[in-house]
Amino acid sequence: MMWRGWISAMLAIGIGVGCALALTRGAEAAGRTTRLLVFVGSASKPPALEAKAAYEKLHPGVAIDMTFGGSGTLLNQMMLEHAGDIYMPGSDDFMDKAQKQKVVIPKTRKIVAYLVPVISVQRGNPKNIRSVEDLGRPNIKVGLARAGAVCLGDVSDEILRKAGVEAAVKKNVVTYTASCEQTQKLVELGEVDAIIGWDSFKFWAPDKIDNVKMPAKLIRVRNVPAAVAVYSKQQKAAADFIAFLTSKHGKTIFSRHGYSVKPPKI
Repeated sequence: MMWRGWISAMLAIGIGVGCALALTRGAEAAGRTTRLLVFVGSASKPPALEAKAAYEKLHPGVAIDMTFGGSGTLLNQMMLEHAGDIYMPGSDDFMDKAQKQKVVIPKTRKIVAYLVPVISVQRGNPKNIRSVEDLGRPNIKVGLARAGAVCLGDVSDEILRKAGVEAAVKKNVVTYTASCEQTQKLVELGEVDAIIGWDSFKFWAPDKIDNVKMPAKLIRVRNVPAAVAVYSKQQKAAADFIAFLTSKHGKTIFSRHGYSVKPPKI
């Protein structure tokens, strides 16, 4: 009798454990998370991170993984690894390249925000830098993003060539960076006197950075686009996140971080 009772007890425990495991597995399946991998040019890092958090709060079943870096570097990474659900470079120029390389689905391309090139200087502008030409003055330390890897680097080269001061300014360049974030940090931390940056950089560190505008003839307003990658296995979810970025909620986030959500006048 004792053995029968012991066996019955063990069977009951086994059944109970089995039911618990089944329930756990069922719960895991029911709560399975959709994960989106988004490659983001670091020119948009602050608002992109806030938008990610806001979207995940509204959609508990979705997790968004963001990889930040230079737009060109990210595009090469996506092509090499055949990975990513969304490409969101810091400039429309690199989205054009992505389309030519057939990395994104053109009909899903949307504009998230706009960026205006400026000269970013230390707060108070202690070196009295007023123009692109001033970047070529003696004893001025300049930082630039690396062309080809970072959209801002291509923008900088274009501006310097238009102004006819590329050689003079590049003599003063103390470092070339691999992302917009690294470029912004150069002036924020006082490592250089000036960079060619985006107007939004001032809002990243308002107590450290001032902007100096450039003539309209030297610059083009760029936009931050986003598009679904051809590698995505969850294109509907990816398109939904892009719709959020371009919605009123998403635009409010970008605007709060100092980004233009409508085409700015220059």
